[in-house]
Amino acid sequence: MARRIIIHAGFHKTGTKTLQETLSINTALLLPHVEIYLQGGALISSLAQAVLSFSGNRCKDTKAVVSEQAELFFSLMDLTDPRPIFVSSESLSGHFPGSAGVAKYGPAPIAIDLIRDAWTKVTGDQNSFEVYYSTRRSGWLASCHWQRLKTNRNMLSLSEYCEKYAQAADHGAIIDTIKTRLGAQFVHTQALEDMPHPVDPVLEILNLGHLKSQLDIPPNANTSLGETARADLLALNRQKIWGQDYKKARAAILRQKP
Repeated sequence: MARRIIIHAGFHKTGTKTLQETLSINTALLLPHVEIYLQGGALISSLAQAVLSFSGNRCKDTKAVVSEQAELFFSLMDLTDPRPIFVSSESLSGHFPGSAGVAKYGPAPIAIDLIRDAWTKVTGDQNSFEVYYSTRRSGWLASCHWQRLKTNRNMLSLSEYCEKYAQAADHGAIIDTIKTRLGAQFVHTQALEDMPHPVDPVLEILNLGHLKSQLDIPPNANTSLGETARADLLALNRQKIWGQDYKKARAAILRQKP
């Protein structure tokens, strides 16, 4: 039987960054128990970029690159290592809603199916492949809107953004499609509202709950600064200010305390 692998492929704005920072700063404690690959890491970056490209331009060629990069990534694994493998990269679900013309997570089930097939091809064992998706029941679109305001100069108001990308917030529909493709028994999911901390579901899936008390827990990452900062950023983004002047004004807003 091949090594067990769990892919945490998102979704964006569901505690992913907090989870990844927690795993990163606790590497020494965790590595004897699990092999970890995180968003932004060198070895996962080519596969993540392939999924992003497929998300923005679904075609035969971009689909083939996802398979190729997944096979290459998995070929680097030592299949005799008894530790499970855990990968956390929200880019494996595709683009952030509103980025690169992507309005929802439609490509996500296709991408994870391709990645699962690559794992099966490399290892010969489909049943050792599992996925985990963190979700969010409320406030998700508002959190996405905040992220777009501060990083991509979004000019939509919160209400406009919520109306335009409402379909992206239906995480349940995407999860159901993924369960149909992979098999429900291989799909883990939990809402952010039900987690004491984003690392808790991962420890449970990996059977490492006994390590929780030993973890160094960092502050939550990428949290909103509140409605005043949201309004200030939106107003700034709509002004005809560019270059360093814009960056300085944005930085001043982001230094506000919530």
